[in-house]
Amino acid sequence: MSKNGENRQDGSINAAREDETKEEGNAKHDVFTVEKRSQIMSRVRSTGNASTELKLIAEFKERKITGWRRNSKIFGRPDFVFPKLRVAVFVDGCFWHGHDCRNTKPKDNADYWRAKIERNQRRDRAATERLQELGYLVVRIWECDFKKKHRDRLDEKLTPIAEAFARRRAADEAANEKNV
Repeated sequence: MSKNGENRQDGSINAAREDETKEEGNAKHDVFTVEKRSQIMSRVRSTGNASTELKLIAEFKERKITGWRRNSKIFGRPDFVFPKLRVAVFVDGCFWHGHDCRNTKPKDNADYWRAKIERNQRRDRAATERLQELGYLVVRIWECDFKKKHRDRLDEKLTPIAEAFARRRAADEAANEKNV
């Protein structure tokens, strides 16, 4: 993997990026107009926060929590849903959802980024409220919760899921014993 995170060995990704910008002194100038760059970037779609979701899957497995579903179509599109438990779990990126753990605030196009993050936060609140109205327990896990120094926060957020899972398992076992 290259230092920029690309998996391609031929460097074609970097070459394409270099073709799109011209460097003069210390400043890079985009060869596209602002409108054209906006059009190009608007076509870029997120593929999910796979690394944090995979870390959460590992946490579920470690705690023997099963029954979750991904890519659910319920309101807000949670990253994980436990349909039988009525639990929705969101794994939020700290930058994109405006968590205060980061002091990174883009200087370029600051108004755009501030508005973008505020829209994301409004959407997050609306999704949480709607799912709670539908009877879901909503758990929001921040990207930074997976860091070792925040392990206690992650454990605290996963405890209600583990407890709900344990209650469900006990109820299922009791129901099976009555049927035997």
